Amino acid sequence: MGHMEGSQALVLFILCALLYHSVAADHTARYFSEAEEKELQTQLKSLNKPYDEYGITFDCVDIYKQPAFDHPLLKNHTLQIKSISFPKSMNKNPSSETVKLPRRCPRGTVLIRRTTREDLIREKQIQRTKRIDLQEDTVTVEAYTAGVSFSDLNEPVKFYGISAILDVFQLSGVLDTQTSATQIIVNKGETGPLEYRNVIQAGFHVHHEAEGDNLTHFFTFWTTDGYQKTGCFNIHCAGFIQTSERTTPGLVYTLSNMVLSIFKDPKTSNWMLVNDQEPIGYWPKEIFNNMADSSQIQLSATASSPTDQPSPPTGNGELGGASFKNITVLNGELNPYPPYVQHAETFLDIGKPFYEAVYNVDSGLFYGGPGGWKPQPQNPPSSISHH
Repeated sequence: MGHMEGSQALVLFILCALLYHSVAADHTARYFSEAEEKELQTQLKSLNKPYDEYGITFDCVDIYKQPAFDHPLLKNHTLQIKSISFPKSMNKNPSSETVKLPRRCPRGTVLIRRTTREDLIREKQIQRTKRIDLQEDTVTVEAYTAGVSFSDLNEPVKFYGISAILDVFQLSGVLDTQTSATQIIVNKGETGPLEYRNVIQAGFHVHHEAEGDNLTHFFTFWTTDGYQKTGCFNIHCAGFIQTSERTTPGLVYTLSNMVLSIFKDPKTSNWMLVNDQEPIGYWPKEIFNNMADSSQIQLSATASSPTDQPSPPTGNGELGGASFKNITVLNGELNPYPPYVQHAETFLDIGKPFYEAVYNVDSGLFYGGPGGWKPQPQNPPSSISHH
C-alpha cells in the first residue's frame, strides 16, 4: 500500500470513527423526548438569563469572565473563591432567623449589575464634581460627615479589618443632586501624598448620580490615588472581584440590616468583603500601591448637597436614630484589638438639630439626622453683573 493510500485509509478510518461517535452521541440524545429537550433549554435560559429588578438589569456572568479581569494589573491574578480565613470574632446576624436573599445565579457564575451608557456618563459627572472646578458656572457641592474614626495617630497601630452591624433604611427626601451614604471606609496613607492614598469603602447609599435612582443601594468604592484618577463605584470599572451569586454592588438593598466585614486575608493579602458570613467579593492586592495594612478606619454617614440646597437626611432621618453595632477592629491575626488601642475619635461636621454622632465603646455608634443645613454665603453678593 503506497503512502497516499495509507493516508487515505487513515482519513477514512477517522471519518468512520467520527461517524460512529456522532451516532453514539445521538443515541444518548434520543433518550430525551422533544418535550424534555424543550424543558432543558428553558431551564438553561432561565438560569442564565438577565433579570430586571427596579429597572436595573443583572446578569449571571462566568466568574472567570467578569469585568474585573480586564484590569491590566490582574492579568496573572489567581481567583480566590475558597480558603478565606474568617476572623474568629466576625459578626453574625443577631436575628435568630437570618433573612437570606434568594440564590440568583447558578454555580460558577456571579451576579453582576449590567453597566449602561447612562451609568458611565453619570460616573464621569461624579468624577468632575469631585475635582475642584474653577469655572464660575458650576454649583459647588458641600459634604458633611459624621461618625467615628479609628487611627494610628498616637502610636503606630496597624489595622487589618473591621466588622460591624449596620442599620439600613429606605431613606426618602434625598434629591437627585444630593447623596446620603452610610459606610465603612478603610484608609491607608491618608496623611501622605495623594498618589499613595488607598481607600476601600462599602455600605449603602441613596445616590442618584451613582445608581440612577433614589433607592437604597448596597455599594462599594475604591481608589489608589486619593480619588484622583483610579477607582469607581461598584463595578463601573475593573478592580473589585465579585464572588457571590446573589449579593452584588449596585443591588437595591431591602433588608433592615447589613452585617459588613472588610478584612485582609492573611493567606492571599486580598481585602475581603463579607456580608453576614457570605463572601461578596474582594479587592485584589494587585490593584493597590500602599495597602499592606490600614492606618485609619472610619464608620460614617456622609450627606452631600449643592450649596444652594438644604442638606439631605442621613440614617433614618432622625437625630441619632441609626447605628453601627458590634464594632470590631481587627489586628493581623484577625483578632479584635482592645478598645484602648483603637484610638476612637468621634467627628461631626454639623451638629444638632441637623445631625448627630455619639460613639460608645460598648454600645456602638449612633448617628443620623433630618439634615436641612444650608451654608451661609461667605461674601455679600458682588455688584458686578455678568454678561
